[in-house]
Amino acid sequence: MAGSQRGRVLWISNVPTPYRAPLWSAISESHDLTVALMARSEPNRTWDIDLTEAPHSTVFLQAKALTTSGDSVIYAPSLQLLKMINERPRAIVIDGWESPAYMAARWWARVRRVPVIASYRSTLATRRYTTGPVPLARRWFFQGADLVLTAGSASTRSVQEIGVPRAKIVEGFNTVDVARFAEAVNLRPDFAPTSGHHYLYVGQLIPRKNVDSLVHAFEAVRQPHDTLTLVGDGPEEDRLKTLASHLDLDSAVRFTGSLDGGDLVRAYASANTLVLPSKEEVWGLVVNEGLAAGLQVVVSNACGVTPSIQHMPGVISSEPEPQQLAIALRQSKDDWTGPLLDHPVTRHTPHELAAVVMKAVEQVAPVR
Repeated sequence: MAGSQRGRVLWISNVPTPYRAPLWSAISESHDLTVALMARSEPNRTWDIDLTEAPHSTVFLQAKALTTSGDSVIYAPSLQLLKMINERPRAIVIDGWESPAYMAARWWARVRRVPVIASYRSTLATRRYTTGPVPLARRWFFQGADLVLTAGSASTRSVQEIGVPRAKIVEGFNTVDVARFAEAVNLRPDFAPTSGHHYLYVGQLIPRKNVDSLVHAFEAVRQPHDTLTLVGDGPEEDRLKTLASHLDLDSAVRFTGSLDGGDLVRAYASANTLVLPSKEEVWGLVVNEGLAAGLQVVVSNACGVTPSIQHMPGVISSEPEPQQLAIALRQSKDDWTGPLLDHPVTRHTPHELAAVVMKAVEQVAPVR
């Protein structure tokens, strides 16, 4: 059935990200998709993503940013977006909720009788605000959606606590382009060092990522030829470099800055264990990347991804404190026998998640 017969689906989000782009492309293979984005980039999200040849339509709304709260930018309602909803798409997927722009879109879709699928990835541990008007607005938003799309069991529990019945929740598995990162296994002979154990961190160098605890844990377990590579940048970089120097780790801790594309895949090919030590993390998609690349993973139990992958091979969960992280780092080194081939996480592809999304669309707006 042609995409035009199925009807257009409108996906609303903040900015283009390297994680959503493959999902949008997968949906567009069989459906008419328009992606409406508030802006091209945000202060902490500056990926260079070219959507000019994407199979979906892309509209940059240039919405007014009202304020930045933590890692989030809050956007004012967009008249252009309301006009797009006024054109009666088959369904809309709202990938967020905090901004007045999303509140207005949810309300206007109800007025125009356009089905709404609301995406929610936060967990009980990462949820902000438990009293006052914000939780009331959150409850109004999600209870009024036709369906809620969650990212794993941790966010499903959070949505149920808001008061959304399980029958209205569609649980997906947050995903990346796992096939691209699986290429690291083939590159390993050219890039992986032959001695020592090599730990890798990928992400922003910001306080909630807890990278200083990782550096302390690495110092506690390091043996000759072991290394820790920190991929990313952020306001904590200078302090972390000072810490590494103070612990006499200058030759063992490497700072690469941000990497993407082939450079990032090669960084995975050069490592044995990925570590995500965050004190707060909605999901942690670098874990998907690391497992797909054949690495073992040490992941904090404060990360939303942990309940969904802790049963998989090569995964060690840990409290995000230096002593517990050190135990997990040592265990990962002891367990290492070589790259994990064809890891179960590689089954969780953008196409799999696209099928979940479109099944939800079929449920709220069946084709007659």
